[in-house]
Amino acid sequence: MKDSCLSDINYIRISLTDKCNLRCVYCMDEDEKFEEEYINDILSFDDYKFIIKNFAELGIKKIKFDGGEPLLYGRLSELIYYAKHICNIEDVSITTNGHNFCERALELKESGIDSVNISIDSLKEYRYRGVTRGGNLNEVLNTFNTCLRLKIPVKINCTLIESFNDDEVFDFIQLAKNFPVDVRFVELRPSGYAKELYRTSYINTKSLIESIDGIEPIESDFNSIAKYYTMRNLKGRIGVISSISNSFFKNSNRIRITHDGYVRLCLHGEEDIDIKQFLHKPIMFKEIIKEILLERPRTYTSI
Repeated sequence: MKDSCLSDINYIRISLTDKCNLRCVYCMDEDEKFEEEYINDILSFDDYKFIIKNFAELGIKKIKFDGGEPLLYGRLSELIYYAKHICNIEDVSITTNGHNFCERALELKESGIDSVNISIDSLKEYRYRGVTRGGNLNEVLNTFNTCLRLKIPVKINCTLIESFNDDEVFDFIQLAKNFPVDVRFVELRPSGYAKELYRTSYINTKSLIESIDGIEPIESDFNSIAKYYTMRNLKGRIGVISSISNSFFKNSNRIRITHDGYVRLCLHGEEDIDIKQFLHKPIMFKEIIKEILLERPRTYTSI
């Protein structure tokens, strides 16, 4: 598939739910209640299978399941298996907060998962509990260790917040020194519940990482949202995802499908496009997706 910039679109992120079992300060309102019985009552399992199958036929090679928290979706392993083994998607992964992963780790591994992104914003228990409003750091670190033990490739995503965790940068880099993992520092974005936090606590993450003695840029994948670096004695890589200070343009190869059946072409775009009426109508669905991509703005930030 091609968009208006003639970029090859071969990667979709699929949200399985807007629910999460954490209440991170930059993501959710503290008073929002978590109701596990309402994980997703908009798109059915068969709707997701239809989306995966038809995007595979359109040339999608990579799928990342996220949310909210994708581990809350009870049939996640079935979707991974379907994407990987039935639709022949080359790369199937998830982004998770790491809670409730370990008991499902073997099931996910056997389903064909290729990698896991784990969000960890502090390696200090009291800070992690504070920023997530009740998260369990030990459980997340157990998820990290379980992935390493099962040889599931891992990326750590850390959102940098001034005067909260910017003094932990070297602690996170130590993970990439000790283990073959990518540690990626993510900039705050001025959207949703993060708007006020952004005004007071934004860090130019790219400038901060590049100011570290001994750090050197390395070649990154053309379509990667992260810019990667190395330094002496690293087993992994250091990455920066800086959609504010270093926006991504023509080289973005991805689109998003939201939990409620919309296509999102741009992270900061104002318009999502409803595709629910085209589900289970494969010919019409494919033509609509091609038309939607031609409407993609020429300047956008990655999703």
